[in-house]
Amino acid sequence: MVWQRGPLPWSYEQKVGDFLKPGVRRLDIRGGISDCEDGSFDLVTAYQTEYDLDVVVRVLRKNGFFVTQQVGGRNRPDSPGYNLENQGPRLEAAGFRLMYSHQGYYQDENGVLQHRFIIIGKLMRKGEA
Repeated sequence: MVWQRGPLPWSYEQKVGDFLKPGVRRLDIRGGISDCEDGSFDLVTAYQTEYDLDVVVRVLRKNGFFVTQQVGGRNRPDSPGYNLENQGPRLEAAGFRLMYSHQGYYQDENGVLQHRFIIIGKLMRKGEA
């Protein structure tokens, strides 16, 4: 395990901002997903929140993007295996091509080791999640 002091080596806001162009339809699923039309979004984002991958696939257009940053298993006693190594293949099996993925461990201001990971996937085909 490699860890560092200070911020993560990526910025979630910057990664999401790279996709926010005029005309892009975005769904931010913090707080859940309401009824959405199938294939109606170019971008779905999930910042440290639970998401249903079947729903993400359903609401994204083909060639749409999913950007998620999650709290890793090191900080989730109920899900110690929740990490990039397990979630990346899950997205690939659902039809995503991983465009960017990174996992980081860092020490917060209280000296507590934190685990985060980010995945950016492009939906290449509609599949089963």
